[in-house]
Amino acid sequence: MNWKLGLAAASMAAGMTVAATTASAEPPSYPLLCRGGGNMKIMVNHDVDGAGRPGATAMTIFFKSAGIAGGVMAPPPGHCVWMDRTFRPGEPENMWIRSSNIEFAFQVTGNGRVVNDGTGPRLNVEGAHISPEAQAWDSVVRAVMTGNLFTVQVYNESGRTMVITRVGP
Repeated sequence: MNWKLGLAAASMAAGMTVAATTASAEPPSYPLLCRGGGNMKIMVNHDVDGAGRPGATAMTIFFKSAGIAGGVMAPPPGHCVWMDRTFRPGEPENMWIRSSNIEFAFQVTGNGRVVNDGTGPRLNVEGAHISPEAQAWDSVVRAVMTGNLFTVQVYNESGRTMVITRVGP
């Protein structure tokens, strides 16, 4: 009789674990095609603990929605669009990504412009030559600053922001 009770408890615990895992999974992501430049903006924040040590880095990119689906025509500078349709009213015009594995900085002149050298905007993405995640962030930031196309996989979080789950098509 005790083995039946144990088996029932184990089955219930396994079912609860599967339910908890399913409930916490991210929603499906969809490709968002963007072109940097224009009025596209980047905001970077760092979590800081009570001792003043930096933690995770969060980056928000602000853009305008394009009027033609990305599958028809690439968006103009500073705009993003879904591949199969235009934005619906109320869909957020910003995207957000966060990682505790990334740090980067911009070199800015006194007039507020990012320093450019022969290779483009001078960015310091720590680990960009090592970490694929850092390389992905670097490619997005460079595209925003140089007006190039980039694609990110996103989902809409409660109508407030698009959450980036992956960089690339």
